[in-house]
Amino acid sequence: MTEIIRTPGLVAVGMTVLLTLTACSGGAEGYDFTEPLAEGVPSIEFTIPRELAELNEEYVENRVLDSVTVSAADSEDPSECAVEYRFDYADGGLERLLEQAESSDMVLEGTSTVEDRVARYLVDLGVEYLELAEDYGSAVVPTTCVSSPEEDHTAIGRKVLFPWVKEGDRENLATALVTTMRSGDLYVHEPEVQGWQVDSDGNWIKK
Repeated sequence: MTEIIRTPGLVAVGMTVLLTLTACSGGAEGYDFTEPLAEGVPSIEFTIPRELAELNEEYVENRVLDSVTVSAADSEDPSECAVEYRFDYADGGLERLLEQAESSDMVLEGTSTVEDRVARYLVDLGVEYLELAEDYGSAVVPTTCVSSPEEDHTAIGRKVLFPWVKEGDRENLATALVTTMRSGDLYVHEPEVQGWQVDSDGNWIKK
């Protein structure tokens, strides 16, 4: 039988931090890995739900991002689509990410720079495939337009990742794929939270 994990509430400062995990940017549809989006939208703000974060104090302390906002963007090729990522870093998150990128001994094909490793950590693509801002606050990524929301998306969806640094290694707490229609509507596919799931009562439990 799967056991529901309950931990004591975090201290006041920690709770204040957790509140930022569920805040939504103006104009973006909020998505927290609990309920599917009913329809396509032009902008989605991904967050880790507060209830889950409260069960993962280690993640809260070592997370890289508070939220990721993905929006439809203009493509240089009118026959293609593009999305823009905006990364809202947690307190100390960018520093943790850069430290990991600078010290990583991971062998990634074609990876030779810190910038390239950061790009892969944030969107799982090499820096040559996107326009990454110098401050790592945003990225524009070209993508293939889908013909319908139901089209097979595995090969053409763009990833949303929530990395954290654990004992010198980078892991992703949550991942999802985003596809884009030529109209600019975005759709979420294959959302997954590593090691966790929501039960029929709406509680987060370990898998």
